[in-house]
Amino acid sequence: MSDQNTPRSAQTWGREARELIREAARTERVQPLAEAIRHLARASEIHPDHGGDHAEDIGSAYLTWYDITGGLALLERALPACRFALESDTDSARRMSNLGLCLVRWFEHTGQIQALDEAVELLRAAVTADETDGRPARSSYLSNLGLALTRRAEETRDVNAAGEAVEAHARAVRSGPGDAGTTAAMLSNLGMARMVAHRLTDDSEHLAQAIGTYYEAVALVPEDHPYAPGCLAGLGDALTAAAETGGAVEPRIEAIEVLRSALVDLPDKHPDRPVFLSQLAACLRLAFARDGDTLALTEAVACRRDAVSGTPVGHHHRWSRTASLALALRSLYEATGDVGTLHEGRELLTGILRDAPEDHADRARWHGDLAGLLHRLGAHLRSTDVLAEAATLLRRAATSTGADHPDHSMHLSNLASLLTTSLELTWDAVAFDEAAEALRPVARKAAPSNDINAGDLLTLGRLHQARYRHTGADDAGEQATDAFASAARATTAPVGIRAMAGQSLGHLHSAAGRHDSALAAYRTALELLDLVAWRGLDRADRERLLTDFTGLGNAAAASALATGSPEQALTLLEQGRGVLIGQVLDDRANDSGLEEAEPDLAAELRTAHEALERIPDADRTPLDRQRLALQRDDVLERVRAQPDFAHFLRAPDPAELREAALHGPLVTLNLAASRCDALITTNRSTDALPLPDLTATDAVTRANTFIQAVNANAWGTNDTIRETLAWLWDTVTAPVLDRLGIAATDTERLPHVWWMPTGALSVLPLHAAGHHRRRDGESRSALHRAVSSYTPTIRMLRHIQQRALHEGQSAPALVVAIGSGPTPLPHAVAEAASVASRLTGPVHRLLDAQATRRAVVDQLVASGRAHFVCHATTDTTRPSAGFLQLADGRLRIRDIAALRAPAADTVYLSACTTALGSSRLPDEVIHLSAAFHLTGFRHTIGTLWRVPDRAAAQTADLVYGAPSRTSPAYALNRAARTMRSQYRVNPYEWAAFAHSGSS
Repeated sequence: MSDQNTPRSAQTWGREARELIREAARTERVQPLAEAIRHLARASEIHPDHGGDHAEDIGSAYLTWYDITGGLALLERALPACRFALESDTDSARRMSNLGLCLVRWFEHTGQIQALDEAVELLRAAVTADETDGRPARSSYLSNLGLALTRRAEETRDVNAAGEAVEAHARAVRSGPGDAGTTAAMLSNLGMARMVAHRLTDDSEHLAQAIGTYYEAVALVPEDHPYAPGCLAGLGDALTAAAETGGAVEPRIEAIEVLRSALVDLPDKHPDRPVFLSQLAACLRLAFARDGDTLALTEAVACRRDAVSGTPVGHHHRWSRTASLALALRSLYEATGDVGTLHEGRELLTGILRDAPEDHADRARWHGDLAGLLHRLGAHLRSTDVLAEAATLLRRAATSTGADHPDHSMHLSNLASLLTTSLELTWDAVAFDEAAEALRPVARKAAPSNDINAGDLLTLGRLHQARYRHTGADDAGEQATDAFASAARATTAPVGIRAMAGQSLGHLHSAAGRHDSALAAYRTALELLDLVAWRGLDRADRERLLTDFTGLGNAAAASALATGSPEQALTLLEQGRGVLIGQVLDDRANDSGLEEAEPDLAAELRTAHEALERIPDADRTPLDRQRLALQRDDVLERVRAQPDFAHFLRAPDPAELREAALHGPLVTLNLAASRCDALITTNRSTDALPLPDLTATDAVTRANTFIQAVNANAWGTNDTIRETLAWLWDTVTAPVLDRLGIAATDTERLPHVWWMPTGALSVLPLHAAGHHRRRDGESRSALHRAVSSYTPTIRMLRHIQQRALHEGQSAPALVVAIGSGPTPLPHAVAEAASVASRLTGPVHRLLDAQATRRAVVDQLVASGRAHFVCHATTDTTRPSAGFLQLADGRLRIRDIAALRAPAADTVYLSACTTALGSSRLPDEVIHLSAAFHLTGFRHTIGTLWRVPDRAAAQTADLVYGAPSRTSPAYALNRAARTMRSQYRVNPYEWAAFAHSGSS
């Protein structure tokens, strides 16, 4: 630039202004633009006759400023300047293109379609005017035309416009040369046009070409170039579409990464930031929709909030981004059950519908979105009135969109789903007919070869299932069966939908007495459970997703028993139980057969399993976990492709299960809606004992009453406990012991029985069952007939039995006691002293403030025996969040389960509810006692309820006072019998302690 003191011509001021505009576009700084506008004002003062030239530059400056900051006022200045410039030279292709681009931006901000129409005409004219003497039009003009046509295709769903946009952008790329950044931007625009073409035509070739084009753009653009974020965001959007279309996880992981990268250096006020946030949110919500990833969904909600707050009021996309936030909040309700998210979403959508014009193109979609929120709210409240309001909105949405509108089928599908929910509450033949009519296209396409929405098939099945239940019509059952079967076979559908369809199909077949067909359906669902609870998900998500399949293994076992196959029943029940425990055991397994046959694959699998376990959740991102899970899945697939390894890490066979009964009979109590049985396994066979006086419904009622009583510890608590123990004896324990030939005995060496209760029986003290009012009640007392132990799963018992026996005897012991605190335990320190005095070998004591999490963990992993006297808490909604309360915080179940204690033998948990699992997820048997088994302890002693401090200390003293070499199970049985003799009518004091583990 010339010296500031030297007089400059208008031409000089203009040239310097244009240089400043280019600098601003290159650096995305607005300061050069303010200076450029001042320069242009000086140029106009010097040479007012060149107003058109100056107006062109002023329009360019304000348009560039808008592209950097997004303020509508800047467009309001740019637009008249660009018009004036063109009016001054109506044949200028450059000015046509500038005004056309300005009008495209005006449309993007305001949604005024007239501006877009004018832009298309101007940009066509600019390209035509520039194509002279056989020379192709400038790439910038073609690119601007392509952008306008892309926006027209998006807005009007004009497939021809999309095709023309692709061609214009392709010509722009070909007509270079340009610098790397500009060429990358043009490639990115071409990718965007191809994405629009894909969405309008569902042509996978357009998607593949878009992804390839975006990869070219990302490879070409410098990392610090202003166009780099846009290229990355475009690639992320295309990869999201690929993940949505094919269901694969890999493109979704990459999409999330590149979209996050696009946002890293983008200023908070950048106008593209809400766009990129919206794209990232869409991909994250897809992760929830496909796999149930709540962490991704939570991030998606945050992105949606930021996108809305970053979009100016009055912007064309403000309402659509707000509606997307409402939909994300609806999904958050589905993940968390927090009804407040539904109310927030409802307020957002109600506000949109209040403020938006009646003729707004998206009004029908917003009615449908609001209906979706009301659908969930009505189901939550079990309110037919709220559901009716939602149905009215969906009918309006469907009517407002013609049959050829892409949203029409979506509204009908959602209406059918909503009406099905209502029908499951209250039968209405008219509503059924309406729902069936809405789903008629789905019914016609129910053949497995058709590519249709498996969720719609699931709805169709539920609809006909509701009619079958209410009317008993045979054709309703057949139609429900066909729909569920088709959904279960939809291999590209989310695995949760397929498993749910298989489970529902099994229930239908079972209810109709078609038990062989039921077994096939149940197997389909059971085989998918490990994928439902995919290792790539957070532990809390895996627990939540498995709640939808509570009782699946029980139902499958009942059908197997109906076909006369108790061994198959046991295998299926085991397959549906302890899925998460099984994953941990799989990850820690060392298979000698695989080591010998395929040492390289064995090493790969071991590395993958160790990586999944080694890195704590706090030190890795969800994407890290998902990558590791994918690597593990890949190795496992290659292992199973080898000869003789097709069933590697699949459900155990009956012979393997019988190995768990080498030291005594294993009694599995199966509770199903259709029947209840005891599966009695010895080392020779598995036999079924029907329990005709036991029903699943009665067990639930008894369990609820029991839990309420022990939690209250009120005047009638012991009456309820005694009644429950007597009922357990009469209906369950006595029939089983009689079948086993275990009669009343006075010998000290009682037979040892292992119990694996399921369902509601999991919270009840089977080991203490009996009639305890009479002094001669020993003959009707489980304590006096057998030593009882529990096991979370049969596989866990086998794992425990296979551990070396000698290590725990030589390792030091750990005693932890916390008596102080908000709720003191007065006998805690005395109990700890008594226990420590009875232990042989070195004993590490951690008392009160010494018992920090770090200190406890450091000692625990090196200990052979451990005794805890402290408070504990069971979390019924998130079982793995249950914990031992230590001096400086919580030692959670998930933290304990992640530890490895190679010398571990016995842990005694003198704390509240340490053997009580979650009633919400009983099949997973998640409690502190089970967690210590995963750490390595062969024996655990825990409690089913809060035992009084004094009684807990007495029991511990009796257990540790047993003769040397007495196994923990026998020592606990002796202690319980002694306590019973002192507090016969007060089982609250002595019946809570339970042993789990080996002999």
